[in-house]
Amino acid sequence: MNLLIIDDEYYIVQGLVGMIDKEDLGIDHIFTGYSAQQGINVLRKEQIDLMLLDIEMPKETGLELLEQLNAEGLQPTTIILSGHQRFDYAQEAIHYHCFNYLLKPIGKQNLNQELSRAIAFLRPNQANPEHVTGSDIKINDSGFVHTVRSYIRDHLSDADLNRVKIADAIHLNPDYLSFCFHKEFETTLTAYINSKRMDQAKYLLKNTNMSIADIAEQVGIPNTSYFYRQFKKTTGQTPQQYRK
Repeated sequence: MNLLIIDDEYYIVQGLVGMIDKEDLGIDHIFTGYSAQQGINVLRKEQIDLMLLDIEMPKETGLELLEQLNAEGLQPTTIILSGHQRFDYAQEAIHYHCFNYLLKPIGKQNLNQELSRAIAFLRPNQANPEHVTGSDIKINDSGFVHTVRSYIRDHLSDADLNRVKIADAIHLNPDYLSFCFHKEFETTLTAYINSKRMDQAKYLLKNTNMSIADIAEQVGIPNTSYFYRQFKKTTGQTPQQYRK
């Protein structure tokens, strides 16, 4: 398992190299590049399985490098590193089938955790190349759908359930998660969560004797007045009217 790190900042590259637990992750060699051109020279000569790639570099950006690699049929599993929460970057990262989009600075624990996830994704595909093609990525498969839906279902009663909490739980950048979710479900995370909360509220109103205040808390909206407004906005009825 070979890893390539590409970033135009020397100290960032060396810092990343120093944080990576090579033995624990099963990484045989870490290659480095300080420009897109240095990176592609390594990719043309070496068998690179996994790549950490900075987006903003002089002369040629990380996204331009990915475009060139795609044209040459070189598709290492890629984790994007960026210093900015830019939605257009996340969108391009999806287009080029990146595994994840992370913000700098990243700590040692998070870095190794993300590398571990990427390697776990990569190894079964190497063992059975027909199982998942090189153009498939985690965020587009049923695992992503199941993971997000399951997390929302299991934490529906949490008043602080939002994209940041979900993104943190499944180790994705919040902007990247929002874009992926909208692409998959054609709705926003906030709208989806609210829809599930209202579905649960309707079920409890029809099938239990719980008070409306308790139902509101059960579905993650402890502010009863706000719950009333959301329920009527969704159903056209007050909770009492719906229960009858």
